[in-house]
Amino acid sequence: MVLSEFVGAIRRRWYLAVVGILLTGVLGWSASAFVAPSYTARGLVLMLPSKSAVGPGGNPFLGLGGLDLPARVVVAYYTSAPAQEAIAEVTPGASVTVSMEESTRGPVIAIDVSADSEANAIEALNFVADSIPETLGRLQDEVNARGNARLRSRPLALDETAAIDGSGPLRARILAVVVGLAMTSVLIYAIDGIVLRRRLAREERAASLAAQDVADDEPAQDDRVDRDDHVVQRLHG
Repeated sequence: MVLSEFVGAIRRRWYLAVVGILLTGVLGWSASAFVAPSYTARGLVLMLPSKSAVGPGGNPFLGLGGLDLPARVVVAYYTSAPAQEAIAEVTPGASVTVSMEESTRGPVIAIDVSADSEANAIEALNFVADSIPETLGRLQDEVNARGNARLRSRPLALDETAAIDGSGPLRARILAVVVGLAMTSVLIYAIDGIVLRRRLAREERAASLAAQDVADDEPAQDDRVDRDDHVVQRLHG
């Protein structure tokens, strides 16, 4: 498709472009209306050292070094199928991602939730945050960690309300507009080409008929000339 040809087609079929733009607007509105926004919530859980590592009267925040690996083990558990299935049973349709909070150097676990309602998002967030101590305890039971040698965890920050994520309807609106404009452009170019070809065909047929009429008239004129010559010869004879 040559740009000049496309621009020419738009100029000639501007009325189709107007109709296409109006229909594209309706399509974009419909797409955003039928795609519901999602709700997101976030929480942070801090891993704490064991009481034996801190010592009597010690500050646990000074002993966070070396807890990055145990925190990653907990994160790895939540990527497993059993953990995801347990979350899905509590809040069907919620998407939960458990990862390390890379913006900090400490053993901080981040919980990111996306759900179709605010209630489901907060419920999924609280469920995962409450399950982390249980998961950490079970993992330590498997390695026979006992008493004051056991690691701990505590919530660092949990959202109490979910935020609306309107990126879904926005993406649907943009996609609908792009598709609508593309289809409008293709249809205008195709219709313009069909109309031009039909017009050219009519002009060629008209020219052919005109040429045929001229060709048919020439013998008749020759016959009239011959008859006139014959009459003249008889008169002079």
